[in-house]
Amino acid sequence: MVEVFHIDEKTWDSSSGKVSVLVDESLSGRLIAGVVVLEPGQRLPAKGFSQHLESDELAYVVEGSAIFGKEDGEFLIKESDLVFNPRGTKHYVINPGDKPCKIIWALAPPIKL
Repeated sequence: MVEVFHIDEKTWDSSSGKVSVLVDESLSGRLIAGVVVLEPGQRLPAKGFSQHLESDELAYVVEGSAIFGKEDGEFLIKESDLVFNPRGTKHYVINPGDKPCKIIWALAPPIKL
């Protein structure tokens, strides 16, 4: 079954400061996907690193910019960037700017959030 998700301002508003899932295991046993809005100064996770031992991650920056950090350094991600984060990579994201950063993300295979 094909599903269409319209990502409008209501969707972004409901994801302000947190990860929101749009595609879950009930739709696909192969991936999980959603959106997140990083508010200015926000870091995810708040401390330390996130790590998906079994899942590759894609993140597309729709609007704004953020710093993507790994154990070996940081780099800027900005509007129209697509980030591939291989499974097992310890990472975090932080928005050092003064505007929200909107990201569409996907993990395969899915994880429990």
